[in-house]
Amino acid sequence: MSNREIPKGLRDLLPSEVKKMRSIENKAARLFQSYGYEEVITPTFEYLEVVENGAGGNIRQELFLFMDREGGILSLRPEITVSIARLAATHLQDACFPQRLYYQANVFRHVQPHLAQYREFWQLGIELLGASGVKADAEVITIAVQALQDIGLDNFKLSLNQIGIFNSLLDDSGINIEDRSLIRSLVERKDLVELSQVLEGMAIDDGLKETIAALPILHGGMEVLNRIPYVEKNPNAATAVNDLIQIYDVLKVSGVQDKIVLDMGVLRGLDYYTGIVFEGYSPDLGYGLLGGGRYDNLMGKFGFPCPATGFSLGMERLALVLKDQHSEVQHYLLGGSNFQAVVDKAQKLREEGNIVEMDVLGSSREDLEQIVLERENCMLIYLD
Repeated sequence: MSNREIPKGLRDLLPSEVKKMRSIENKAARLFQSYGYEEVITPTFEYLEVVENGAGGNIRQELFLFMDREGGILSLRPEITVSIARLAATHLQDACFPQRLYYQANVFRHVQPHLAQYREFWQLGIELLGASGVKADAEVITIAVQALQDIGLDNFKLSLNQIGIFNSLLDDSGINIEDRSLIRSLVERKDLVELSQVLEGMAIDDGLKETIAALPILHGGMEVLNRIPYVEKNPNAATAVNDLIQIYDVLKVSGVQDKIVLDMGVLRGLDYYTGIVFEGYSPDLGYGLLGGGRYDNLMGKFGFPCPATGFSLGMERLALVLKDQHSEVQHYLLGGSNFQAVVDKAQKLREEGNIVEMDVLGSSREDLEQIVLERENCMLIYLD
């Protein structure tokens, strides 16, 4: 290992990448604030007990763990929602609800790195705390759609599901926890072959078996809900279906229904989701751009029962599908032999809101003209 290497799964961000990331942050933050959301910042690491209590023990294999000098086991935060739940239970129990919070932060997962997946990555998102019902869910989904549009993305869809459909079907099956976890994973991965094989070996109702096997391919408009007939036999699943119908009706009022598709295979990977779940994706990238949903039981794990819903955006993945953003601010390069005039002109241009670089090398006009040709939206002013 050389003294210039960085750990596997991490990367340096160069000016062009940082510029794009900051543009995403600023546009999203303006949108969030326009809906009344206020920014919070949580610690970069939490006690392991906090993370596992919120996200579930299955997440441990993806955590970066270390010990403090008192012997406590700490974890770099793998996501922000659990930290927000802990924050609310610690500081906001006497606050006026609903609380609208947003964040932008780096998070850490010990995963196999690949394109658009690093071990340190950046998220920004919102959490709507203390609000149940379809209008709260619709607000969060509407903001997710508008965030992608404001950032500059046109070619995308949000896949929507109600996790109660899946959970209720598996409750009817009576299968054990391990098998439930396996089936959930196979449905999420849309692994039709292995899912069919696993279900074939289970002693459950044939109609139920057929319905579960079809979940990964039930994708499209509202007509999808007519293709899961077993739901009619399960009151809880029927309630979840009705929830989807109501959400879709509210989203039509918000004018974002054209960006919504139903997908019975969207379950989200974390254990805390309890209702509506959704993921944003673009055909231009083979990975999700955002994800979120309702998590009404999470805050109760920290002693503060409270309904909640939210989502987070993956900034690196968004940056991959966005076209380069051209700066609207004029960029100047100032040089020349009259240093006082150069300084005075630079100050005036900066006060007018421009970006100004001063030549500090005593370069010739010809050299500075060559530099300007290589810059975006840049103009040379040379003062003799």
